[in-house]
Amino acid sequence: MTALLWTLRYEALMTARRKIVWGAVLPLVLLSLLLVTTSPVVGGHGDPAARAGAAAVVVNTFCTLGVGIALADRLRLGLEARGMAELLAATPAGVLPRTAGMLGGPLLTALAPVAGLFLLYAAVFSAVGGSVAPIASAVVALGTAIVPAALLITAFTGLLGVLLPVAAARAVTVVVWLWACHFPPAFSPLPTPTGTVLSPLGGYPLVAWAHAPEVWAARQGTGTLRPEADDAAALLNVVLVLGMAATCYVLGHLAARIRRHGAS
Repeated sequence: MTALLWTLRYEALMTARRKIVWGAVLPLVLLSLLLVTTSPVVGGHGDPAARAGAAAVVVNTFCTLGVGIALADRLRLGLEARGMAELLAATPAGVLPRTAGMLGGPLLTALAPVAGLFLLYAAVFSAVGGSVAPIASAVVALGTAIVPAALLITAFTGLLGVLLPVAAARAVTVVVWLWACHFPPAFSPLPTPTGTVLSPLGGYPLVAWAHAPEVWAARQGTGTLRPEADDAAALLNVVLVLGMAATCYVLGHLAARIRRHGAS
């Protein structure tokens, strides 16, 4: 556990020094902030808590994608790095905790400005309205939709970054993310998880627990994977997204291990 914590700390600090992180994340954070303050889809809600829930949809669309783009090469760099990486490899910790630190530390750094500005946005509405409902809605959205989605996209891009050239991994991530979050069945030539309990957008927990508009769950579709947005469906969505994140992480760990052994 100590080695994992030190790896997290080291990776977080190293990530904070990388221009690609701030170049990919901050512009999308500012774009999201602009959209949530000017869009009638978000600002048109009279309920401040619903406005925070709708804003979470925008944040999860753009900011989480920015996190994935920024961290697509992190696991790959961890394999190729020398010095500290070799020192960490000499510790009693196994490869699995080290790869967890390689992904988790950068995620904490990249997600910090996203979470900070989103909570600040909700706090302003809480202060103006004299109610804790917007900030409570934002905290719920952060914990049940944004963080699980960020875990998934970080693990997914980490896996792609080992298997593909980094530029290709980023391009694939953008396409897959939009397909999984915003391509409803009527506009997708292929079956799409958009609007289902498999979607990383987190529509079900955002609707059930964070007061987001109903449209983000089911997306006007029907079927077993598009149930009513109740507590059970919301919990299932969170569990499935976390399960997919864990699967991508394990596959990325295995791919990294194979690549390391092949290079040695």
